[in-house]
Amino acid sequence: MDLTGKVEYIGFKRIIDRGTADIIEETDDLLFMQDTVSKVYMLACDDGDLAAAVLDRHSDRGYGLLETTCREAVDHMREKYGFDNVEPCHQFAYLGEPPEEDPRVTLRTAEMDDLPTIMEVYREISEEEMSEDIKRGAVFLAYDGDDLVGIIGEHLEGSQGMLYIYPEHRRKGYAQALENAMFARAIRKGEIPFGQVVDGNTASMELQKKNGLTQAEKMIYWTWKEN
Repeated sequence: MDLTGKVEYIGFKRIIDRGTADIIEETDDLLFMQDTVSKVYMLACDDGDLAAAVLDRHSDRGYGLLETTCREAVDHMREKYGFDNVEPCHQFAYLGEPPEEDPRVTLRTAEMDDLPTIMEVYREISEEEMSEDIKRGAVFLAYDGDDLVGIIGEHLEGSQGMLYIYPEHRRKGYAQALENAMFARAIRKGEIPFGQVVDGNTASMELQKKNGLTQAEKMIYWTWKEN
């Protein structure tokens, strides 16, 4: 399947480029794979019937978490496999030149000793997953001088996120500064920075647009089954 030039598939391409994609099935019309780092299954397909068929063919793999651009695939997972959680997201990518970085902000790579500090304010992912991100050197504490102003990082599958600004430092431009620092870091590594915003998060949507990111035409859907 040709992923070229499609913002919604940048995450798929990141997994392939870094060599952690287990390609399960690929044709001109679909790509189904698993990221061996995050363990997430990823399905790119426009045809609902085709998506359902490929998911059924490989159901013995015991799906845990699925990311897909196909809403019909999500419905199929709910109806046939009892997946009871769905999170629609808008995907954004930074396609421009490296942004100017805010001289106020310094990023320090988080260490395991920082885990309690991070989990105290950021609970969108499990402590286990955050630990893995920290071990990969993908989580950062942001400082303005000696003041801890926020947290930002890169999720296991390569998307940028984990953005948190401490309340006393909000509305001072730090959210934009932290994102720009991460964009510049990714570009220096030869990567296209990308991230996802949960549908309905208006403030984050506006931040991405303000920072000059390009929004994907298609939604990204995450679906999973509670243990």
